[in-house]
Amino acid sequence: MHRKTALLAFVASALVASGIGPAAAQKQTLKMAYWAGPSHHMVQTQEAWAKTILDASGGSLVIEIDKAPLAKPDGQYDIVKNGVRDLVWHVPGYTAGRFDLFQAPEQPFLCPSSTVCSSVLWKWYNKHGLAAKEFTDATLVTAFTTGPFSIHLTKPARTLEEIRALKMRVAGASVPVAKALGWSVAVLPATDAYETLQRGVVDGTVFPWEAVNSFRLNDLTKFHLEIPGGLLTATFMIVGNTKAIEKLTPANKAAFLKASGEAGSALFGKYWDAADERARADARQRNHVIETIAPAELDKWRPLLQATTEEWLKKANAKGVDGQKLLDDLKQMIKAASN
Repeated sequence: MHRKTALLAFVASALVASGIGPAAAQKQTLKMAYWAGPSHHMVQTQEAWAKTILDASGGSLVIEIDKAPLAKPDGQYDIVKNGVRDLVWHVPGYTAGRFDLFQAPEQPFLCPSSTVCSSVLWKWYNKHGLAAKEFTDATLVTAFTTGPFSIHLTKPARTLEEIRALKMRVAGASVPVAKALGWSVAVLPATDAYETLQRGVVDGTVFPWEAVNSFRLNDLTKFHLEIPGGLLTATFMIVGNTKAIEKLTPANKAAFLKASGEAGSALFGKYWDAADERARADARQRNHVIETIAPAELDKWRPLLQATTEEWLKKANAKGVDGQKLLDDLKQMIKAASN
């Protein structure tokens, strides 16, 4: 009897060790692309998110993040759609026309912080079932935004006329804003900001504060003009290859989903705001000039920037939704989350 019991115990432990037994958790890996360079805070932020997935899965699901870019920022969606990577951090502003509804929070003066707008974006987008319209060949994993965009310059400028005399680097969501304001621009990805500022190709850029540190601009841009509510906000998404996610075991998939969605939005928002605060504090320590746009000056900008909102409404309506109703609800949700 004892010999039989010992044999059964041995067989059971062998099955568990081999991954056949029910107590065994299958280890799996999802490969995630990265593009922003080693100094960007998203190195640590993506790792922090990956750890929440690892912890939720009890160590069974690993997110393996690339150290070097496989594609430029505008190519991220393609590499996840085509299965080159299982996950990517994508900037929808770099794939114009594809994610117009998702980009609603990018309107001027709308988002007070990443913490507020990241969580609201996820809730609002899902509340209205908008992923069904825009994600047909990949899976939206989580959503987040930057903090408010400011203007960062190599020389002082406080008015629209002064900025129009300069050359500004813009990309993605900032392109229509710059167009509405009549700026002279160079449309270049964020990763080109340092080189073009250093060479004098451009005189300034629009970014959330964190980018001043993340792209090492703090030695180049020493004049900063802040706009209440932000000149704009950029939206971001973590996108997954649908087949890769479906191949996860039920336990690993549950852990992945638990750390994604609203939980992921909250994490990215928190880390993004912290990066903004660090960058702004660093600029102060370096004795940079940080000013807030004068109210009378901002009043000159507002009617011009209304064109960007009208353009978004036109795109939203073209996708078969009531753009004004959606935007009003988004504003109300942001207001409620800000109180």
